[in-house]
Amino acid sequence: MSGNDNKKLQDALDLLKEGLLDRAIEALKQLVEERPDLIEGWYNLGYALAEAGKYEEAVKAYDEALAIDNFIFEIWFNKGAALYAMNDYEAARECYEEALEINPEDAEAWNNIGNCHSRLADGESAIEAYTRAVALRPDYAEAFYNKANAHFIEEDDERAIAYAELAVELNPELDKMVSQWINVARNRLASKREDAEYKRRQLDKSSSKEP
Repeated sequence: MSGNDNKKLQDALDLLKEGLLDRAIEALKQLVEERPDLIEGWYNLGYALAEAGKYEEAVKAYDEALAIDNFIFEIWFNKGAALYAMNDYEAARECYEEALEINPEDAEAWNNIGNCHSRLADGESAIEAYTRAVALRPDYAEAFYNKANAHFIEEDDERAIAYAELAVELNPELDKMVSQWINVARNRLASKREDAEYKRRQLDKSSSKEP
């Protein structure tokens, strides 16, 4: 990157830091028009467009960056985030998978791919992804909450309650979200246990009557 290109890029990044998104986007568009081979220009243009809520344009900018080099974790990750914001969960999942091919140790990518699986109603895969996330980051409260919620949806209430309580212990601010469903899980679990106990007693009675 030439000194002139570097200055233009830095000026655009300074505008981004100041929250002047429209001006940053225009500066970056001008930069990539002049230097269409500049991956930093396309990547930061994608980021700026996503920050402005222009997700379709952001995806196109990330694609231009990936056409130059498709082995950069951050580009795949951010493209996945933009697609997720567009409710295109299948395409977002594919992007996070590409990102994890590059860096399989990124807990946030595992959490996000779990969110994609959850949105696609694949609870088992979502739980597996959240489990990978918390294994990598044992203090990852959000991923523990997401794992708890996925277990709740799957009606695995014992695990849902345990992970929800752990999530709140790590981040008390999650209590408001947990409280929306944890009593349902507790009541459902109590009902299952009562039903199992009733069936056990009936079986015992039946066995005691046999000659």
